[in-house]
Amino acid sequence: MHHHGDGTHHGLNRALILTSLFALVELAGGWLADSLALLADAGHMVSDIAALSLAVMAGRIASRPAHAGMSYGYGRARVLAAQANGLGLWFLCGWISWEAIGRLSEPHEVNGSIVLTIGAAGLIINLISMFILRHQHDLNSRAAYWHILGDALGSLAALSAGLVIMLTGWNPIDPILSFVVAAILAWGGWKLLRETTLLLMEGSPESINIADIHALGADLEYVKGLHHIHLWTLPSGMPAMSAHVEICDMRHWPELLTRLQQRLAAQGIAHATLQPELRNCGEQSASSTNNNA
Repeated sequence: MHHHGDGTHHGLNRALILTSLFALVELAGGWLADSLALLADAGHMVSDIAALSLAVMAGRIASRPAHAGMSYGYGRARVLAAQANGLGLWFLCGWISWEAIGRLSEPHEVNGSIVLTIGAAGLIINLISMFILRHQHDLNSRAAYWHILGDALGSLAALSAGLVIMLTGWNPIDPILSFVVAAILAWGGWKLLRETTLLLMEGSPESINIADIHALGADLEYVKGLHHIHLWTLPSGMPAMSAHVEICDMRHWPELLTRLQQRLAAQGIAHATLQPELRNCGEQSASSTNNNA
C-alpha cells in the first residue's frame, strides 16, 4: 500500500510539472494568435495545475495516520479534492461558453499557424501526462485524469481550428470547437460530482447488489437471515459492509462467519463486520437440541 501511494504521488507530480511548463507557452500563444480555442485550452491547463496541485496535497493529507480524533484517518481528503475539481470543471465550462458566445457575435481574426503548432504540442504533452497516470485508479487521480483528458481534447480542438483557419480562413470554427470542449468538461464535472457526492453520503457501491447480500446465508443451516445491512465505499475505493446475522446456535458462529466472509469476498467485499444475533428458529432449534442430547 505504501509503495502504491508513493507511485501515485510521483505520477501526479510529474504530470503537474509538465502541465505547468506548457500552460505558460499556451497562454502566450493564445494571446499572440487571439484564439479562443487556444486560450480555452490554456485556461483548462491552468485549472489542471490547480487540480493536480489539489490532488497532490490531498494525497499527502490522506496518507497521514489515523488517531483518536480521526479514527477513520484522512482518506476522505481525496474525495473532497475530487469534488472541488468537479466544480472547477463546471466553472471553466461556463467561462469558455460565455467567451465563445461573444466571439460568435463578433468574430476575431485568428492566426491559424500559431494555433496549429501550439495545439499539436499541447496534445503531445497531455498524452504524456495521461500515460503517466494511466495505472492510477483512485478517485483523486481519476479526477486529475479527467482534467487532463479534457485538456487533450481541447488541444485537439485547437489543432483542428488552426488547420481549418489555415486552409479556409473561416474564423468561427475557433469558438464553435470551444463549445465542444466546454461540453466535454461539463460531462467530466458531472461524473466527478455525482461520484463524490455518493461517497460523501455513504451511498451503496453500484457494483454490489443488495438483494444478493440479503440472500447471502439463505442456504446455510442455522442462519435465519441478515438485517441492518449497511454498504459503503472506503477512501481506498474498496467496498465495505456491516450487518447483523440472525443465527439459531451460537456454537456454530465461527464456522458460519468464515463461510459468510468467503461469500462476501467473492462479491468483492473484503472488509466486512458481521454481528451475530441469537434467534429462535423453531423446529430447527428443537431438532438441534434433541440431536445434541
